[in-house]
Amino acid sequence: MSIATPTATKAATRASLPSRAAVRWYQLAVLVLGLALAAVTALAVYFAVHNPTAAAVPATISGTGHGTVAEQPCWQPQIPC
Repeated sequence: MSIATPTATKAATRASLPSRAAVRWYQLAVLVLGLALAAVTALAVYFAVHNPTAAAVPATISGTGHGTVAEQPCWQPQIPC
């Protein structure tokens, strides 16, 4: 029956942990991805505020879901064709 020595246990624990360099790279990658996400979000908000027609969702004819109102020449609200 073998008993693990404290030195062997510490060495095994250190070997299973990621290196400090790897942890730094992961932190840097998460930071860069977070900054990229913030930049894309800021641009989306900027363009949505300064170009309101780009963010508008085309109105569809209720019930059918086919095309926009502009694509339906005969359709008028509350008036059958």
